[in-house]
Amino acid sequence: MRKNISFSLDEELIKKINEISRVSERTKSWLVKNAIENYLEEIKDVEIAHQRSLDSEDSFISERELKNYLKEKS
Repeated sequence: MRKNISFSLDEELIKKINEISRVSERTKSWLVKNAIENYLEEIKDVEIAHQRSLDSEDSFISERELKNYLKEKS
């Protein structure tokens, strides 16, 4: 079920949204909705990473270890 929400944005942000909407041929509503969805996904990922970092039982590997692991798999 869709619901409307109302909020205010500064003029500079509205100009950017209008320009991207024009260039991408997407509606302003589509752009804002997708921007919010992407932001919320990122926040969720950050929270998961933060919670995992607090778990002493959870193991981490370095970037180098990950690269080596991926090389071995290919």
